[in-house]
Amino acid sequence: MKELNLDISRDVLFGIAQLALDKVEGISPNTPPVRMGEILTGRRAKGISVEQEDGAVNISLTVRVQYGQIIPELAKSAQKAIRDAISSMTGINVHTVDVTVVAIDLPEGLAISG
Repeated sequence: MKELNLDISRDVLFGIAQLALDKVEGISPNTPPVRMGEILTGRRAKGISVEQEDGAVNISLTVRVQYGQIIPELAKSAQKAIRDAISSMTGINVHTVDVTVVAIDLPEGLAISG
């Protein structure tokens, strides 16, 4: 039987990670401000980074969470969702899923004064 030689692009892995993260309630990728290069190329950073090395994938998330969520539990849910989705759909080993929380989204009408 002939071995299958298959390459999966980072864009596909990014899409799988995005869809998996979308299914975790209370967390969303942080979209940084637009940079000139992104306008010119049409490629926009969306808080998810995918790096492939030695047949495995490393994912880095920069996210926002909704106020009132338990951050460690939410981060673990996001890690599991992304790891499971990429592994099951591609067969690629997910080495790491790093989560960095950069903001908390407050409900309308709730403001923090300081």
